[in-house]
Parts: sequence; structure tokens; C-alpha cells
Amino acid sequence: MTPLARVAWRPFRLPLRAETHAAHGTASTREGLLIVVEGVEGGRGLGEASPLPSYTGGSVEECAALLAGIAPALLVSPAESLWRSLPALAGGHPGSLAALTCGLETAVADLLARGEGVPLHRLLRPRTGIAADVVVEANAVIDNPDPMRAAEETRDAIQSGFTTLKVKAGFDLDRQRFAAVRAVAGPFVRLRADANGAWDEAATLEALPRLAAAGVVLLEQPLPPAPGPAALARVRAASPIPIAADEGCRTTSELASLLAANAIDAVVVKPMASGLRESLAILAAAREAAIEAIVTTTFDAGIGTALAMHLAATLDEPRPACGIATHGRLAADIVTGVLPVEGGRVTLPGIAHIPGLGVTLDEAALEAHATGPWQEVRR
Repeated sequence: MTPLARVAWRPFRLPLRAETHAAHGTASTREGLLIVVEGVEGGRGLGEASPLPSYTGGSVEECAALLAGIAPALLVSPAESLWRSLPALAGGHPGSLAALTCGLETAVADLLARGEGVPLHRLLRPRTGIAADVVVEANAVIDNPDPMRAAEETRDAIQSGFTTLKVKAGFDLDRQRFAAVRAVAGPFVRLRADANGAWDEAATLEALPRLAAAGVVLLEQPLPPAPGPAALARVRAASPIPIAADEGCRTTSELASLLAANAIDAVVVKPMASGLRESLAILAAAREAAIEAIVTTTFDAGIGTALAMHLAATLDEPRPACGIATHGRLAADIVTGVLPVEGGRVTLPGIAHIPGLGVTLDEAALEAHATGPWQEVRR
């Protein structure tokens, strides 16, 4: 067993190289809460709780307050028990609760995987046989609202070796943007569209023909979650393009409702928006239902990005391209060792050189980008 000796946390804010754009908002920085757990006999696990207010709601401040409330209880149970079930979290915004759950589960899982000397993905989904490297294709994100800038992003992505592009939708010049992206990408690059719930049914039905004409192979979350599975099912029935749920599927119960309504062809799983264990459960349910599952970040810092990479590595082959190429958007980070995206792919070692997440805390960088002091509880 692995009892904990210390739980510590500190908020941070990282600059982005360029703004991120989506129908739900624009961001130029990424804020989060670093979580560190340490075992009585040594060892350390890292986690990140980074709610995205415009996407999930919640806040770093609320995550820190919630963690302060349950931190003493975390020292009562060993890490193995905490991995199976955390102390109850309640009273916060769902976005804060999900992000904090993700951060704590990641830190505990990282500690356990480091203790076993295995990469995190092998702890998350144990495999038998030779521990071969896992290669995961990554998609690039094309999110600039301006058609010419979107074309430039596309050119950069193609030159970097990406063969799947996720084009953010829900902007005024979408028609021109998708035409410009396809013109630069050529006929063989796969395009996905992600509306982030920006449209109603009428707008979605109006957009479908032009998206199909642009060769879009998947449309993510055209409607907001509020109309419910029946509305998305009507869109799917009329769509020449497969439909995926994102914002509308953050729990296994939501996935079950969507599947019962025949509303989706695929699901997008974001651990920061669902929690790590719930994300694993969603992936298992999608596997059972034989629908495609795509793992993505929420433009997280390095710990959250590394987590998404390891979660994507648990998918069965042939794996779809996953949204794990966002780390390059950061102008700085608080960890080192995040795996590079090379030729549009990430290779996760099957045998750990640095076990667990494979990342190391950069104390100097954290000091430069922290927005508050360390807080901690000790045994």
C-alpha cells in the first residue's frame, strides 16, 4: 500500500503563443492548479486541475478552495484506495468539480505508475505481452476566425505532417474559412468541424451541405447540450456527415442517453471536463457500443496534455487522430518532458524511461508563473 505523506497545490497562469478561438470564447492565457501528492516512503505524483471557464465553467480559485476542504481526508487512505474512489466533492460548479477530480486522480495515478515503474497508459489499461511503443496520430486545430489566417494555420499544419485537421466552426466567415482550408489542405487531408454547440437545428441543417461539400468527415457538437439527445438525433438523421458529441457527453450516463436516442456516431472525451476515471468509463462504454472515441485536451498545461496523450494510448487500434497536439500553443510551461508531436504523431514509450506521466516539475518555471503561494497538508 502507498499511504500519502503530503498533498500540496499551487495556482499558475501560462501565456499562449497566440489566442485560441472557439464559439464559446477566446483565450490568451491558460490558468490551472498544480497538484502534488507524495508517498510516505517517497515518490511523487503530479496532477493538474485546469477548468476552462468559457467551456466547462468553474474556476481555479474554486478548485483550490474545494481541495483545501478535502485535503486532510486524502491522507487517511492509501493511494490505491484513492485511485478507486476519492473523498466526496460537492458544492462547487461542475466544471471545477470535474477539473479537480481529474487533477487528483492524475496525481494519484502518476504516483502509482511511478511506483510500479510503468508508463501511465499501462496503469490505465493494463496490457499483456510485450510493452511495445504506442503511436497516436494527432489532429491539428485550425481556429483563427479569419479565412486567410486559417489558411496559414492549415499550411503550417500540413508542413508539420498533420493529416487530420479540426476546424473550429461557429464564426461569421465559416463558409470562406472552410473553403480556404480545403484549398490549402488538398483533397486527401481529413477535415473535422467543431461548432462547440454554436448552432440551433435550423442553422445546423443549413450548414450541413456546405460542410459536406468541403469534405468534412465528422461534425462535433453542432447543437448545445440543452435541447437534449432527441434534437441531436434529428440532426444526425438528416446529416450526410457523422455526428460526434463533446460538450453534451461528459459522463457515462449522458453517453447512454445519446446512444439510446441514436444521436451520435462518435464521442469526444476530455479528461479535464469529465475526470480521469469517468473518461476511462466513457471510453469503455464507447468501445462496447462500437462507436469511435476521440481523446482531446482543453488546451491544458503540460501535465494535462501528457495525461491526454496517455489516455489516447489506451484506445484500440486503429486509433482515430486525437486532439493532443495543443502543447505547442503554450509559450511557457511548469513541467518538462512532454512528448513532442513529430510528423503529426506522438510516440509513447511502452517501457518507461521516466515512469508515470513522464514529466518533471520545473521549479523555476513554476516560481515564474505561479499566481499564489503553495498550500499543503502533511501527515
